[in-house]
Amino acid sequence: MSGDPLPVLTDNPYFNQVGLVLYDYFTFFKTTVNNEFKQYEIWQVMLITVALTLMSEAILNFLIQDEPLLSRFKKGLFKAVRVTPIIGAMIKEKVDKTKAEMANDGPWVLPEGHSYQTKLPEKGLSDKEVLGVLDKYNSLNDVSWQKGRCSGTIYCAEEDKNELLSEVYKNYCWTNPLHVDCFKDVRKMEAEVVAMCGEMFHHPGKASGSVTSGGTESILMSMKTHRDWARETKGIDKPNIVCAITAHPAFDKAAAYFKIHIIHIPVDPVTYAVNPRDIANAINSNTICIVGSVPQYPHGIMDDIAALSEIAVRYDVGLHVDACLGGFLIPFMEDAGFPLPPFDFRLPGVTAISIDTHKYGYTYKGSSVVLYRSVETFYHQITSTTEWPGGIYASPTLAGSRPGANIAVTWAAMMSFGRDGYVSATSEVIRGARYLIDGLEQIEGVEVMGSPVISCVAWTSKIFNIYNMSSDLTKKGWNLAVLQFPAGIHIALTRRHMSPGVIDQLLLDIKESAAVQMLNPGAAASGAAAMYGMAAQIPDRSIVGDISREFWRLYYSTKNNGES
Repeated sequence: MSGDPLPVLTDNPYFNQVGLVLYDYFTFFKTTVNNEFKQYEIWQVMLITVALTLMSEAILNFLIQDEPLLSRFKKGLFKAVRVTPIIGAMIKEKVDKTKAEMANDGPWVLPEGHSYQTKLPEKGLSDKEVLGVLDKYNSLNDVSWQKGRCSGTIYCAEEDKNELLSEVYKNYCWTNPLHVDCFKDVRKMEAEVVAMCGEMFHHPGKASGSVTSGGTESILMSMKTHRDWARETKGIDKPNIVCAITAHPAFDKAAAYFKIHIIHIPVDPVTYAVNPRDIANAINSNTICIVGSVPQYPHGIMDDIAALSEIAVRYDVGLHVDACLGGFLIPFMEDAGFPLPPFDFRLPGVTAISIDTHKYGYTYKGSSVVLYRSVETFYHQITSTTEWPGGIYASPTLAGSRPGANIAVTWAAMMSFGRDGYVSATSEVIRGARYLIDGLEQIEGVEVMGSPVISCVAWTSKIFNIYNMSSDLTKKGWNLAVLQFPAGIHIALTRRHMSPGVIDQLLLDIKESAAVQMLNPGAAASGAAAMYGMAAQIPDRSIVGDISREFWRLYYSTKNNGES
């Protein structure tokens, strides 16, 4: 094929023969390309090369994405159909009808005798009058969270330190840690809350971090911190994070806020756990952080943090452990008689942990903690503006001014409960969760989703539409969460559910509903159940997003009955 001298590759005749064959094919290819392009000028060859390169990159980018090609094709087809005049008009009519139904049936629709206050009163009300109006507002509530009828929501028991925390809140309600010179006591309490949480999660030295307004802010701060750390130390300017599809939506919010690409990894359809190998396979040169949950919210499954730690070390990426939900249970489970695999700073790959104090830490809402392994990492959380005419301005969290009262009551709750109090509360909640799981496994037609080990339990059915059971339970006064992909019902158990008879009543209501559903397992869903079923089948999720945004638009509605 060529007059070029043949190379001697190895002393092995077989490999030498294979090499010569490959060499001949390469020479043939080179000669063919040279002959084909003789007729073109150099600038034309360069232009063709650039065009082919760009086309190849576009094709690869289209074919190789996080979302499967078939799924993207369905979405693209659906979007294309939406813009056609006839079908697009039909879809718009359906969406508008759904929005109109929402506007006429929700918490923003006030009952008779109530109206919205949309302007300042001409004359201020007396203290007694203000309290009287609030009593009237309180009558709008119809969910018995005090009796343990809600999933999560209120985590404390009735007797949990309310007088103490109310007194502390009253004493610190005007404080703001931004003005540290004025409120040195609040600064001391925040530093101690961070240190105590660091000790709970086996930080090897002095923990770095801050108190935030909630789990979402803790996650946002960690993702911003990992982004800036990777940009400075690795030069990554197109960052991505890798997490299971069950990771909290706060990671998606962080990705949207901070221009981070998020790669979602499917979970096992039976165990609902993510395979660490799949996480590892998704890591690339732009990955700044991987995520593990203890537990994940939908099914209460604990990710394999030890395996994720090994992966984080091997690929030199961050590992954020999301313990927002279980943060004040998992450090005490071993002492409570329910040991877990390691999940904290004892694992060398863990770089950050988020912990909600306003859940099982039993403090008031608006309190969470984000911790980092190193102070060097924490530096990247802090923003500093040095050229402002008003002076040098730096702050560690999203908010500048923060309510010092939330820090104070968090500190007070932790000091008042102590380790023994949290161990006792943890034992109570975990025993209750195990009791619920055992009861669910005895109900015909009902199946526990995966193997939950902490406080969240989810169940589904392979026989009947589980959303119909959700509607039944709502009618019986329960306020539980519904899941999708696949459909299920979820409850986060709290100390409210540990009151005598609460879990037994829930199991009884589930059993009764299951018996009814088993009589007609093919019954079509209606009401909210039908809406969830329909939403899960829409391939263009932008429609579902549009409707969910409409919910929050209506949340701020102040339209009185009868107003247009």
